[in-house]
Amino acid sequence: MEDLRRYLYQTLTKVEGLNSILISDHDGVIVLKAHANKSSEQNSNYKHSFLSEFNSASEQAGKLELGKNKTVICFYTNNQVVQLNCSRFLITFVASEKANTGNILGLEKVLEPLLKDLQAIQFP
Repeated sequence: MEDLRRYLYQTLTKVEGLNSILISDHDGVIVLKAHANKSSEQNSNYKHSFLSEFNSASEQAGKLELGKNKTVICFYTNNQVVQLNCSRFLITFVASEKANTGNILGLEKVLEPLLKDLQAIQFP
């Protein structure tokens, strides 16, 4: 598990302005997380209810009949939150408002090996 945590921290440094990566199940239980620094850790102390709201947002977006929703991107005053639905896991990225959202979305491919390893550990 320590190797997975190290890999997540390395991934965190690939996008300038990326403050936190949280990997949770769809109930909002955090399985693995990485923060750029202590203030990022304190500022992103998310409740599992916030993380699990992805499912509600996706259901609402599904009513638009444009297909299944895979990503939710929210911009706030000082930061942005990008959430990706990846099979059994939800990846939440917290970044500054100026971070490149496209680069953040590109991290999904980078995290695929980690997700496979996590899935083997969590759901053997």
